Amino acid sequence: MVAIGILRWFFDYQREEIRTILLSRGIHISTGEISNLSEEFLLRFYALHKRHVPQMKALFEKRGGVRLHLDGTGEAGNEIVFMAKEGETGITMDAQIIPSESKKYVKAFLQALNSLYGTPIVVVRDMSKQIREAVTEVFPEAPQQICHYHFVNNQGKLIFKEKYAAFRKSIVEMQILSQLKKMKEQICAMACLASENVLVVAERKWIALAIEHLLISRERSSNYPFVLPYLEIMNRILEIKNMNRRILEWNTSHNLDICEITELSKNLDTLTSNTIVNTQYANLKKIWSWFEKVRTTLKVGRHLSQNGSETAPTKAQKMKEDMETTLTDIDKEGEASGGELLQAARQITKNCRQHANELFVEVKDNSGNVVEIMRDNNIEERSHRWSRMHIRRRTGRTRTTNDMAQYGALTAIFSNLESETYVNEILSDVKDFIRELQDITPEEIHRSRELIRPYVRKEMIHSDTKRTTLLKEFINLLEDGYSVESWLTKLNFSNPIMTP
Repeated sequence: MVAIGILRWFFDYQREEIRTILLSRGIHISTGEISNLSEEFLLRFYALHKRHVPQMKALFEKRGGVRLHLDGTGEAGNEIVFMAKEGETGITMDAQIIPSESKKYVKAFLQALNSLYGTPIVVVRDMSKQIREAVTEVFPEAPQQICHYHFVNNQGKLIFKEKYAAFRKSIVEMQILSQLKKMKEQICAMACLASENVLVVAERKWIALAIEHLLISRERSSNYPFVLPYLEIMNRILEIKNMNRRILEWNTSHNLDICEITELSKNLDTLTSNTIVNTQYANLKKIWSWFEKVRTTLKVGRHLSQNGSETAPTKAQKMKEDMETTLTDIDKEGEASGGELLQAARQITKNCRQHANELFVEVKDNSGNVVEIMRDNNIEERSHRWSRMHIRRRTGRTRTTNDMAQYGALTAIFSNLESETYVNEILSDVKDFIRELQDITPEEIHRSRELIRPYVRKEMIHSDTKRTTLLKEFINLLEDGYSVESWLTKLNFSNPIMTP
């Protein structure tokens, strides 16, 4: 069981691969049994983790108290893997599958944490009202720090929502980008004749490459609002327009006339000479510069776990002073610009100042000493990414939703094995890992199942599409006089706590 668990969850072997390895050693076992033993391994490890709560509590107290980071991950409409990490050590304290991040589920999770570890010296969370209220009720004395990444993300969505949508609509309605895309396709489909001037061929290829450079921003995942694809497209259009002008001038001086170069120039001129687009672009670019100032002041990367994010605890007072300097500059630029830009500047500075007390929380350890903390949930995001990365390796699939909803909480705890602090200080008393797992009692395994997924799904079938199909299929079988036994087998009457 332990060997299968390590191969499955640590080295990401697929079930057939494990079966082949065991078969080569004379052990015959089905893939279904491998699934069952893999799950049992995770449950036993979770029980072992719970046995070591006293060691974790002692370590956290030794280091001044718990820096509690809270975060959940899950796609809309699916269950959430909700996790509690200790910020100074990076240890995942607990994790649970919950139906949503509503107050009642988060509160129950926090109450269980409180009974084991007591009140944290700070709680780092996102901007969810439900989580904030749950934390306030369970830990009324604990200061709450807003995750800087989530704050900047919310800020961007707030200030760009209408302005960026209008700018994008203006560009799309001109249909210039569609024409450029078609132009590239036509150039790429052209056959290169041996008699054709190599310079003509090269300039056409340059045009195709230039159009690709323009359009690639909207074809890749943008991570809005940290990247605004159509703003980047406009930036690149101005860049390409200047380069294309130089080619036109060179061609003219050498009596060379290439119609595609001229056509590209006309398309770019049409877009950049549009008064509405130009006004929207100028305003959006200025607002974007203010957004970037706030982002860099808070040391937030465009993605969590990316360069630019905090990599070490930050000094709250210094960052607060830097932010006020940034906001003062934005105020001045807004006043000088007036109109729509003044409104945007005031919106940005007002939002930042309203949340200042939650952005720059002074944290004191259990001895009353001021300590600096990580002010984002980078460590939580790294753990979510760890789980998803291992799912992709283990299953060979890009979609991770089902596996995260099934095993995400257990693998979050299992990921502690990659922490030297956890292995050396929490599991220091474990001399025989296999024996320790074998000694886990059936009662502990059952309790682990209940703790990790305490809320039973009430839906017989989770998928709307599948449910509709089954409803119609039953009627057809009934009216056509066929047996409904096969239909019954399609209903998902699985283990409500955890499905192997």
